[in-house]
Amino acid sequence: MADFSEFQEIPLASIDLDDHPFHISPFQDFSPLLASLREVGLVNPPWLRRRAGEGRWQVVAGLKRLRAAAELGWEKVTARTLPPDTGDDRGLLIFLYDNAFSRGFNLLEQAVLASRLLAYWTSQEVTARYLPVLGLPPAPAFLDKLLKLAGLEEPFQNLAARGRLALTAGARLARWEPADRAAAWPFLEQLPWTQSQQQELLEAVELLARREAAPIREILSRPEFQQYLSPSSGPPLERTRNLRRLLHQRLTPRLAAAQEAFQTALARLGLRGHPRVRLEPPPAFEGPDFRLEIKFRDAAEVNNLLEEIVRFAGREEFVALGRL
Repeated sequence: MADFSEFQEIPLASIDLDDHPFHISPFQDFSPLLASLREVGLVNPPWLRRRAGEGRWQVVAGLKRLRAAAELGWEKVTARTLPPDTGDDRGLLIFLYDNAFSRGFNLLEQAVLASRLLAYWTSQEVTARYLPVLGLPPAPAFLDKLLKLAGLEEPFQNLAARGRLALTAGARLARWEPADRAAAWPFLEQLPWTQSQQQELLEAVELLARREAAPIREILSRPEFQQYLSPSSGPPLERTRNLRRLLHQRLTPRLAAAQEAFQTALARLGLRGHPRVRLEPPPAFEGPDFRLEIKFRDAAEVNNLLEEIVRFAGREEFVALGRL
């Protein structure tokens, strides 16, 4: 593709910083750029496109650089300029490559850019050619998830832009009814989750809703769940942990009860956190075989540990483990 751009000194007053058709992320922290501009100037010039019929410019790429320059009181910047008839497909690619090799993209930008690229290229072309530029594998499944995320409501998009919503979770939420998504949003916004925990949360709520033949929004509106949105219920990490425990209890009450009884027995036997002896139950408490592991340095320590094991093996708490 022919390059009709050129370098020009452009007065900042002639650049419309509110006209940036390719910029996506709502978060504009340009403070890290201020020190760089003071020290070495503008290393990577922004891209501008002249607006037809007037002398003002719109921003194609480099919005944060320009706002940082304005913050420092600069009157002019060196920019790469494009004529008014430069197509949006060209502008989109300039924005894509200008950012891909400088700062990269957050998840929201990846999703929205993938969606916009489909206006000019086929899904096969976007997958093979541009997903790697976005920092993603060239797989159709990734493109499908990105498009689902791009269609979510603004609160969820903001979570994705801040790194608070995983791609798999966003794609799953896209299958929910809007009212159900709205009910889930406070839990995702106010509580900390890892990517796998987000998926665990959504799967558990879906399963519970199907089991009880109730809408997801009704499940999440119950006081037993809503309590964990209140700061009075403890620090955020503790509330997340307790909410996960509650979901586990609701989904698998017998297993949850067995696990709780097992942990209680370990504590009474002095085996919870024991540095040299570890007792493990059968997987999912299905099967007769427990596993006992010991660590030792010499024969004397082995004998001491074996004596300790014989002592707690005769206690009722240990005998009761076989009935879990």
